[in-house]
Amino acid sequence: MTLRLRPALACTLAVALTAVAACSSTSGEEVSLKVAFLQDLSVPDHVDLVSPSFLAFDMVVQRRLEARGVSVDVVQFDTRGDASTAIEIAGQVAGDPSFVLAVAAPFWHEPTEVAHILAEAGVPTISLSPVSGSPWVSPTPPPGLATELWRRFVPDRIAEASLLADLADLRSPAGTPQPVCLVDDGSRYGRGLAGQVEREIGGSSTSIDGSEPVTAADAVAAARCPVVVWSGFPPGARDLARAMRAAGSSRGRPVDLAGDALKTAIPPTSPAGDGPVVGSVACSCVDVSTGLELHSRRFVHAYQSEHGLTPGVFAAEAWDAGRVVADWMAADATDRATMRVAFSTLITYDGVARAYVFDGEGELVGETARLFAASGTRWLPLPS
Repeated sequence: MTLRLRPALACTLAVALTAVAACSSTSGEEVSLKVAFLQDLSVPDHVDLVSPSFLAFDMVVQRRLEARGVSVDVVQFDTRGDASTAIEIAGQVAGDPSFVLAVAAPFWHEPTEVAHILAEAGVPTISLSPVSGSPWVSPTPPPGLATELWRRFVPDRIAEASLLADLADLRSPAGTPQPVCLVDDGSRYGRGLAGQVEREIGGSSTSIDGSEPVTAADAVAAARCPVVVWSGFPPGARDLARAMRAAGSSRGRPVDLAGDALKTAIPPTSPAGDGPVVGSVACSCVDVSTGLELHSRRFVHAYQSEHGLTPGVFAAEAWDAGRVVADWMAADATDRATMRVAFSTLITYDGVARAYVFDGEGELVGETARLFAASGTRWLPLPS
C-alpha cells in the first residue's frame, strides 16, 4: 500500500532553524528543546521508504509528551544525498544547544564525518538506518562515551548481505558453481549493499551496473546466472524486471530483491512462469501489521488512526525509539548532558519491533535480517 502524505506533512529541507518549542523543566525554567531528524529525500520513492519512520517517531513523541505538559519540535533536515550538505547540517545541529538529540532516518548513508561532528559536540544519535555512520568508525573515533552517544535500532547492513548470500547459495543449482549476478542501481546505497553481498559470497559473483536496465538485462542473460540479486531502489527494480521479461532472460530464474524493494514495488511471481520470478526480500526491518500481540495491535491502530494507512517500513522501530526518547524527556532529559546520561542506561528494551539488546558501542546484539515474500501488495514473512 502506497503512503500518501498530507501536504502539511510533506518533507522539506529545513535550512533555517527557526522552529523553537519550549518545554518546562522540573525547576520551572523554559527550555528550548529540539530533535534533528536527518534524512535523504533524494531516495526514490522516499514517501514509502523514509517518511513512515518520521511519522511514527514524531507521533509517539508528541502524544506521550503532550499529556505531561512537555513540548518538543522534531525538525526535519534533507541532505538531498549530498555529502557536503550533510556535513553542513551536522555543523548546524552541533552548534545549536537546543538540539538535544539527532535521529538518522532509514537509508541515511552519509559520511562518517557527520557522526564525528555530532559526537564531538556531545549530541546523542539514534540510527534507524542499517548503513548510517557510527562515530566509532575510522578515521578518528572520538575517545570514550561509547554508551552515551549512539544507538542503532536496526541490524547493521551486514545482516541483509549475509542473508542474501545464504539465499543465493541455496537457490543456486547443485554441481558446478555458477555466478550470482549482483545488479545495483548505481546509487551509493545500492552499490554498498551489492559490495557487501559480493564479499559474503566470495568469488562466485558477477557485478552488473543496473542503472541502464536493458543493458543490465542483456548482461544477466550473457552471464547465465542462476540467481539474480537486485540491490537498489524500487523504480530500478521495476525497470530491471521489465527489461528481463523483454529479453526473455527471466524464465525460471529467481530474482532476489534486497531490502530497498518494498512490497508496493515488487511485481508478483507469475503463476505461468513467463515473467520475472521474484523470490524474496531481505530487510533489516520488521513488519508487525499482522501481529497479534497487544502492543503491536495498539501501535498499528494508533498509526492507522492518525494517518489512515498501515505502518510503513521501519515505522515500528521509529515508534520504539520515539517512546524511549519521550520517556527520557518527560523524566527531565532536557539537554545534551542529561540525554547522554539517559542513553547510558539503555542496554535492553522490549519494544514493538523486537526485544532490543545493545552492545558497548550501541549496536544491536544477536539480530538478523528477515525474509519476506512479495505477493501483490502484501509483504508476507517467510522462514529464513
